[in-house]
Amino acid sequence: MSLTEQTVAPRKRKRQQPLSFAHGWSRRSDVRSKGSLPPAGHHRRAPAGTSLLLTLIVAVLAGIGIVRVHASTRVLEMGAEITTLTEEQAELLDIQRRLSAERAYLRHPDQIARYARDQLGMVPMTPELVQEIRLKEVPPPPEPVVLAATADGPANKEKPTP
Repeated sequence: MSLTEQTVAPRKRKRQQPLSFAHGWSRRSDVRSKGSLPPAGHHRRAPAGTSLLLTLIVAVLAGIGIVRVHASTRVLEMGAEITTLTEEQAELLDIQRRLSAERAYLRHPDQIARYARDQLGMVPMTPELVQEIRLKEVPPPPEPVVLAATADGPANKEKPTP
């Protein structure tokens, strides 16, 4: 065997026992056994489909976020609308209260008398102003005549109806 053949052939390393610590942890620089972390500078490749799965997860989370923001916005809009309608209701109730008070004032008999006297020129009724109205007696209207056809004779016989 030549010298070049000896250098080309891989050398077998002597296996070293990993250092064992009482706490079970080891340092990165310690000798690694199978299943331990890869040596420094060596990067493990992600399994196939990881980027697709990660993209899908991000898209789902973004969709959920958009739905929640939309729902929150909708709740805030409804709250603003409720506030506006509540204010409008309070205003309408106040108008109703004022109109009700004005109606009660105008329906009072003293107010009606004042309006009739001042605006319409009416005066209180006295016995001298009362005029009796008599209707002429009108005779009752004659009973209607009904022409009926009979089996005995012509249809021009007159029969009074009861």
